[in-house]
Amino acid sequence: MKKRWVLAAVVAATAAGSFGATSAGADGPTQANAIGQVRIDPNDPTVAYIKAEYRCHGEGALWISVKQTADRSKDAALAEEGSSEISAAWSMSHRNPVTCDGTTHVQTFVVDQVETSMFGVPRRPLVDGFGYVQFCLFDDNYPGDMAPYSDNGFMRVG
Repeated sequence: MKKRWVLAAVVAATAAGSFGATSAGADGPTQANAIGQVRIDPNDPTVAYIKAEYRCHGEGALWISVKQTADRSKDAALAEEGSSEISAAWSMSHRNPVTCDGTTHVQTFVVDQVETSMFGVPRRPLVDGFGYVQFCLFDDNYPGDMAPYSDNGFMRVG
């Protein structure tokens, strides 16, 4: 139930940032910065890995997503609400743990298509090109009753 609520809050959120943004809060800034490119798993192209540097505080939860259009271009429509409907491939996850102790961490996160079935999105592989990455972080500065800290943008996928 909590995961569905977090997803609903993320989908409804209109707050969008750019990679490397920070936001100050009660115990210092919450921040995130995706590093490098989205790496497709060679054994399962519905799975990918995203490396990011982040800092959060208190109780934390993360939703991370990679969406691609059919031509795998930087299509601005992927940044709009409801863009899952135009996505040729969409891998995401709520299942990555984050350490929200106020220090900076570098971690590789996994996205897959286990959760996309609830939106009726068929399993389609990620392919070389560009994808729209959403890194949405809830912590004490961004609790579940408000929009998450959001760091979004296009990244190379390969």
